[in-house]
Amino acid sequence: MEPHNLISVSKQFAWVYLRLQRLIDRNLSRHGASLAKIRLLAFLEDGPKRSTDIASFFGQAPRTVTQAIDALESAGHLRRMPVPGDRRAKLLELTADGRAMLGRAQPLYEAILSRTMGALSEDELNEFAAMLTKVEAAVDLIEPASK
Repeated sequence: MEPHNLISVSKQFAWVYLRLQRLIDRNLSRHGASLAKIRLLAFLEDGPKRSTDIASFFGQAPRTVTQAIDALESAGHLRRMPVPGDRRAKLLELTADGRAMLGRAQPLYEAILSRTMGALSEDELNEFAAMLTKVEAAVDLIEPASK
């Protein structure tokens, strides 16, 4: 692939992704949520995690993550729990209110995806997924610790 085309396609992908994220975030904010909050809660959906796990996964500074955690804890969406054998560390766990917020956000998120990604046929969506998997594998070769 020509360097100009490679850059052009990469830039287009990045801009579409960013625009889609902004669109989803605006839609969620009208309903009292934000994409950042929903991402953090969704990360905890499969079980408790340490704040360092969250910071590492999202590539955020620990202080930024702590502020988000404090806000979500104050809102009753997550709780801190002790880590067995480590008095200083805390595990973060989703509360029933946090699960409810995720449940309310899911249809809003899916509606935007339906109106945007739904522009693709089933075959195009499968082809796009295959292409993303191929690009993700190339990224994993460069940054294997990203998972």
